[in-house]
Amino acid sequence: MNNNQKITLQATRGAAAFFVLLFHTSAMSFKYYQYDLLGISSIGRSGGVDFFFLLTGFLLFRTYGHKIGTQMPVLPYLTKRLIRIYPFYWLITLIVLPVYFFVPSFGYGFETDKDTIIKSFLLLPQAHGPILPVAWSLSYFVLFYLAFSLLLALGKKPAFIFASIWIALTLCHFLRVPLISADIDRHFYLNFLFSDVNLEFMAGCLLAKWVEQHRSKHYKWLIAIGMFGFLLIWINNKYQFAPLHSYLLYVIPAIFVLLGASSVPERIQLPRWVLSLSKLGDASYTILLTHLIFISILMKLSVATHLVDYLGPLLTNLIIVICVVPLCHMAYRLAEKPLVAGLRDVIKVSPSRSSKPVS
Repeated sequence: MNNNQKITLQATRGAAAFFVLLFHTSAMSFKYYQYDLLGISSIGRSGGVDFFFLLTGFLLFRTYGHKIGTQMPVLPYLTKRLIRIYPFYWLITLIVLPVYFFVPSFGYGFETDKDTIIKSFLLLPQAHGPILPVAWSLSYFVLFYLAFSLLLALGKKPAFIFASIWIALTLCHFLRVPLISADIDRHFYLNFLFSDVNLEFMAGCLLAKWVEQHRSKHYKWLIAIGMFGFLLIWINNKYQFAPLHSYLLYVIPAIFVLLGASSVPERIQLPRWVLSLSKLGDASYTILLTHLIFISILMKLSVATHLVDYLGPLLTNLIIVICVVPLCHMAYRLAEKPLVAGLRDVIKVSPSRSSKPVS
């Protein structure tokens, strides 16, 4: 993978994080101002998290796919991956948790329950989600990292058997195969282990395998088609033109975007906006975990100070988005980045070839 491809892939991560932020801003705006920012609060999922799932499978397979079935030591691999996930997540959770004890009305009631707190810190799946609502996706990242580590630790034949069983049962669950799907549905943890979400990780791995042998000179068109595909899904979700509402549809435009990004030639000069988005991509994990906190605080302040009455909800929302992006990036520079670097130094873990945060 050449440097331009790495930068472009990181830029797609930044764009996905921004769309998650924008969609959540619209949802929060409807809650605080009864205003639907850009008319997107009713669309539901932006597809940004689904893109992260696909991208995670893609990057992990590109980095470690050739080591599947080699019985390699997996502790260094798992340490690198989990350092990206847990420490900063714990920090943000510890900041948010006391709020639910002092102001219970901010939550739903389960946030102060002992079992909920323990499971949230461990990122075990829960029906009502973790204390930090946006962290629901992290449980799936951890599951995929653990499953992938098993593929690396096993020999070729056991790895093939394990992967085949996992994929087959996940597909049976997705396709609602009689008996099998019903049995999975009855058990919460089986439902999690064979969730449809895992198909997005698997699709990323398959795409990475295909990209190893294929490149396209029409990379700009591929990225444009992918972005247009996201737009079509958003429009359909809002206006209900067709009865297609599965979030797995986001896999299709995401594949086009990744095909284009992984085909960018090395000997071209990337536009400045791509470089800017790649810097946003560096902070994508921080954006995922902190943006709702910043949005909530700023919206509460705008109501308390009557700023929204003076400026109107549209301008207030735009100001909030403009403020939240640098606030998240500052949190990345001041907290997540030094925290991860410091922990790596302490436990002597060197960065992997794909050193950017996957989530």
